[in-house]
Amino acid sequence: MQITGRLAKGNPKDIDRPRLSERHHKVSRIWAVVADDHVAKIFRKNGRRLECLGLVMPAKTSATPTNKSVGRVISGARGTIHHKYEPRVTQRYQQNISFTRDLAQWLEKTYDDGAFDKLIIAAAPRMLGNLRKASTSNLRTAIISEINKDLTGHPEDALRKELLETASL
Repeated sequence: MQITGRLAKGNPKDIDRPRLSERHHKVSRIWAVVADDHVAKIFRKNGRRLECLGLVMPAKTSATPTNKSVGRVISGARGTIHHKYEPRVTQRYQQNISFTRDLAQWLEKTYDDGAFDKLIIAAAPRMLGNLRKASTSNLRTAIISEINKDLTGHPEDALRKELLETASL
């Protein structure tokens, strides 16, 4: 998994220290994850605006599907293709599941380290379902809102507006 931006520099818990309000109440540190199968954008709520902390992307894989990796074998004098088996899960879908699992584990670790208190997740429907499956009960307690939309292609201003309205922040 590749991490860019402020998240890549040092420990994520150092980005946002716990602070108290004027009445000495703890101010919640809220992060938002906007994800699809190819990228996860991490934001933090800073007052009434969202600040982009960085991007999380799946690790680059050099493995391209070959005839052998998908179960095809060329044999015979004429070079005919025979199928031994068809994989139940395509390689692309398997990579998406792997990225989702890695993202959930990274979020769990940063939550346990105290980097954030509450989490908003906005993800494409399949990605959101996979994140739910990969998340532990500890991380699920931090989730305050789930948005079942792919917002990764939205401009940052529209994205901020959508997240702030939908999550009622």
